[in-house]
Amino acid sequence: MVTFTQKLSFLKKVFGDYELDRKQENGIFRCPSCGTGTKKKKFYINLESWKCHCWSCNLKGRTVLPALRKYGTREDVSYFTEKLCGNKRQNISESSQEEVNNNVRLPDGFLFLGDFKKSLDPDIRSCIKYLYSRGLSESDIWRYRIGTSRYGKFRRRVIFPSFDIDGDLNFFVSRSIDSSVKRKYINSNVNKKLIVFNDIDIDWSREVTLVEGPFDMIKAGDNSTCMLGSSLSDDYFLFSKIVSNKSPVLLALDSDMKKKEQDIARLLVLYGCEVRILDLGRFSDVGEMSKIEFIEKRKYATSWSPSQRLKMRIGALRSGSLF
Repeated sequence: MVTFTQKLSFLKKVFGDYELDRKQENGIFRCPSCGTGTKKKKFYINLESWKCHCWSCNLKGRTVLPALRKYGTREDVSYFTEKLCGNKRQNISESSQEEVNNNVRLPDGFLFLGDFKKSLDPDIRSCIKYLYSRGLSESDIWRYRIGTSRYGKFRRRVIFPSFDIDGDLNFFVSRSIDSSVKRKYINSNVNKKLIVFNDIDIDWSREVTLVEGPFDMIKAGDNSTCMLGSSLSDDYFLFSKIVSNKSPVLLALDSDMKKKEQDIARLLVLYGCEVRILDLGRFSDVGEMSKIEFIEKRKYATSWSPSQRLKMRIGALRSGSLF
């Protein structure tokens, strides 16, 4: 196990003398980006997560690795990645995150629907009407920054953009408003394992609600995110964020995804997280509920335990449909 002293010794070799903050959680160095002439130490490096931030020039990263690559030596980078970053779940590489941000662009002609509430364009009006028909409100359009496009394959689609913790676009989901269209969803061409949908809106110190899609997420309300499907494993950035923060989780997957829901709950509990399961009752997914109905259901969500999974497997055996 890497000791506190080893971490500080390594950082001192690369960035020079340091101070510790009051809680002794961050090393404070002179920022290599600001230059050697600066006297004040404003480059903070968290000694647990390795997240860094200069409060002067705004040099920052989810890990200190990019700064090491730029201002350190090859030996420094090798030592950091091989000796100090043993937990791969907590060290999704910054280069991968930068690649995500560099690759994601909103569709051409994107416009924010909140600014076009009184538009005479029939496609725009139809998009707004569709959102209302799904139980969304005008405030939801503003809150979740929902848009559309006048052009190409994204015309007559509602677009849900996602932003990372720094406010940079990292993904988007688009949904056709026409039932006759075969391909209902077109999403950005980014590996969803590398992103947290709307990370910018999440307080990881509170219970986080996990649902499948953006409509579910909006109905689930505050402090929720969507998994962009029904899968979550320890190689997902979302999983890393939950585990590293020990965030309590409320799982609310579609009614036909009970096995996956149980498997995800089991994995999160193995990593020390508290998990509750929401019973959908007569609903097939959260998106069918009103926000008030979801709030009421959430009150009665039950804590997950291994016995829940066992009961489901026994029930499946009796019904002849073992999953």
